Amino acid sequence: MGFLFHISRCNQYDLTEFLPWHISDKRVGYVHKKHSKYLEAFPKFFMSMPDHFALSDALVNPEDRSMAIEEMLEILRTEEPKLRKLNEKYAVKENINGETLMEIDRGAADFFGILNTGVHLNGVTNDHENKKMWVATRSHQRTTFPGELDNMVAGGQPSNITRQENVIKECYEEASIPEELAKASEPKGFVSYNMQAGTTLRRKILYVYDLYLPNSFIPLPNDNEVEKFDLVSVEAVMETIKNRPNAFKYNCNLVIIDFLIREGLINEDLENFNKLVQGLRCPII
Repeated sequence: MGFLFHISRCNQYDLTEFLPWHISDKRVGYVHKKHSKYLEAFPKFFMSMPDHFALSDALVNPEDRSMAIEEMLEILRTEEPKLRKLNEKYAVKENINGETLMEIDRGAADFFGILNTGVHLNGVTNDHENKKMWVATRSHQRTTFPGELDNMVAGGQPSNITRQENVIKECYEEASIPEELAKASEPKGFVSYNMQAGTTLRRKILYVYDLYLPNSFIPLPNDNEVEKFDLVSVEAVMETIKNRPNAFKYNCNLVIIDFLIREGLINEDLENFNKLVQGLRCPII
């Protein structure tokens, strides 16, 4: 299938199927038109306009907005199974540098099409002559992408901690990486994409980290989200991404392709190299 397949898959959407929603004239997300009925059922919270929804101006601060939407979600969860409560809050912003206008439960982030972020970490052995990468296999008991391959560490970004704190937290929770070792992780930029999944819209920025690990370190699953870790040559990981498009969870492919480009393993010799590089950081709609 090739590397560009992953760029294309993560940027498939039809925006005509969605309506934007605003807070104080700031566009903060998109709701599928099939879900309009849910917002229309709460006129004290949402005003229905010809081409968008607007959160009520009576909700004047982030706390009031967050409480109102959580009240709404408590009712909607009985009707809409996609709206699982995950008890982790995401910030709702107009753009990545904008102020936090409210918070929303992680389980509703894609339903409301908000911009959300996460951290993904490449765990790599520090033998620079024969690099290997720790690859996680997601638990078969997970409700999302069970059994698929994953980055060594990955997680969404809660609103109440910094990215660095999140990296340290996720390192311990997912791979039993101690704090002092996790602190050595190196930020390497980001990948971004806009992806429709049925009647939801994923607008994501994933901040990428590399962590070079001593050969003596063996990661251990710590939170039941990961089934096992395997140490795989970087070349074998590259072949998997190129030839087995459904082996890794969809967005992990972008993170690893970015790593392979930075390592020079994917370079200008590849046809459509510039398109691949540009596609890793698609502007958020």
